[in-house]
Amino acid sequence: MKNIITNEQLYTQLNDPALILFDAGMLRPGITGNYVAKAVLPNAQRFDIKNELADRFNPLPNTLCSEMQFTQVMQKAGVNHDSYIVIYEDEGLFSAARAWWMLKSMGFDNVKVLSGGLSKWLESGYPVQQNYSKEKHNGNFIARYKAGYFINKQQVQNAIDDPAIVLLDARAHKRFTGEDPEPRADMRSGHIPNSLSLPYSELLCSGEAKPLNEIKQQFTVLVGNAEQLQFSCGSGITACILALFADECGYANLSVYDGSWSEWGKK
Repeated sequence: MKNIITNEQLYTQLNDPALILFDAGMLRPGITGNYVAKAVLPNAQRFDIKNELADRFNPLPNTLCSEMQFTQVMQKAGVNHDSYIVIYEDEGLFSAARAWWMLKSMGFDNVKVLSGGLSKWLESGYPVQQNYSKEKHNGNFIARYKAGYFINKQQVQNAIDDPAIVLLDARAHKRFTGEDPEPRADMRSGHIPNSLSLPYSELLCSGEAKPLNEIKQQFTVLVGNAEQLQFSCGSGITACILALFADECGYANLSVYDGSWSEWGKK
């Protein structure tokens, strides 16, 4: 897969001077406290989606920060325009795809997601460290946002009745139907009109991607010949998993609704 790297592949590249590793793990919805990794990959740094790289002026959770903020954080991490980035998280695939999509949206394309995350890395017996590393030298990367990677409520609303645009919802199916309540307080149940359910978990097996032909089949059944795909979830995190796999399957013109149900589903 072009967007995903295996443990074995990454292990052979650990000494690449251009490589930068980021832990983009975060707590699942409904779990309180702070994210704490039980171990850290060699020389890895923190990619803090929820705080350091979120829009501090937006009341919605996890929304994309400005170009300036993104640039400052990435330069501090030593990211150069010719760097090679691998994103991972604590287990499976939940938030690493969000970091991947954020980097792509800001003009950085040489980025992959580690299959299976830290848990699979530990199972393989590869080396780890206890604390995050800190880069001593600033990088030269300058973020340039690419319009369309993230969309807002109005853009979603404008596309609801457009047959050429399909909106896929990554939440669990019973949250989509309203049978199960939302994990966040003050949220209505249900889904955006005309959206379709594609739970991100259905594209995974034991936290790793299913065979690509199976993923392609699931997309084909739902989206047909759509000209544009939009993705939503609870707060714009797992929607990026759908974006990652859609890109893997060769779809273009992809957008993530940044506010997702945290905005649309407010009471």
